[in-house]
Amino acid sequence: MAIKDLLVHLDTSDRGASVRDYALSLATEMGAHLTAAGLVLEYVPPASFMGEYPYDIMAEAMDQARDVAEKAYLSFQSAAPSQVHTDLVMIQAISGQAREDFGRLARHFDMTIVGQGDGETGSDDELMAEGALFRSGRPVCIVPNIHKGAAKFGKAMVCWDGGLPAARAIADTLDVLKRAGKVEIVSIAGRNLPNEELPGFNITRHLSRHGISATLKKLPAAEDIGATLLSHAADTGADFMVMGGYGHSRLREFVLGGTTRTILNAMTIPVFMSH
Repeated sequence: MAIKDLLVHLDTSDRGASVRDYALSLATEMGAHLTAAGLVLEYVPPASFMGEYPYDIMAEAMDQARDVAEKAYLSFQSAAPSQVHTDLVMIQAISGQAREDFGRLARHFDMTIVGQGDGETGSDDELMAEGALFRSGRPVCIVPNIHKGAAKFGKAMVCWDGGLPAARAIADTLDVLKRAGKVEIVSIAGRNLPNEELPGFNITRHLSRHGISATLKKLPAAEDIGATLLSHAADTGADFMVMGGYGHSRLREFVLGGTTRTILNAMTIPVFMSH
């Protein structure tokens, strides 16, 4: 799939520069249009609230949030290279609904870019990442808080366990993987079907037919899969990671799987995920 239409969550915090720089450089590399989504949260009084609701104060707070988002977009737009066209869309909703709306919006794009956020506080970035990952059917690129500068494509690390999310992640990022100088497919012993069950077939063969030369690396069995993958990425100098995003539904909410949660909390390089 050619990546020509990107969506990015417009981060108005101090971490916003990391996401902005990565998104703009990725759009430049792909020759893609870039839409920034600003977020204006509506405030809902708690059930225990007594007295007259201060609508005027809440309306003023929302207007201020909108102004902040619009100013952040102007800064974002001014930083864009001349060949990257951008525009702005605003999402106004209560917190939980904003995540749903962002996920539905992401269905209209080839890929969504969000920041890592703060897993301990449940930041807007993290909520938007979950909304896009589980509600859009499209890939999501999560940029770590510590990232600086443009996107790098020197070495890609692809996490492969033979599962549906992993297969979707590879298919969704073929256009990115073609730009990598090196591609390593990493699996962990005990997580894959034995080779004899699928004679003559492996994922490197598939990638080669797309012009991508990849090597296969099997790591020893490990109890903490996420930590093992992150450690290998650091040891081998990977510039980005591709993996399936795992989780399960709990009523109308989605709960991230253990490996996915570990990666998102401790990531040091951008991660492309699909569900």
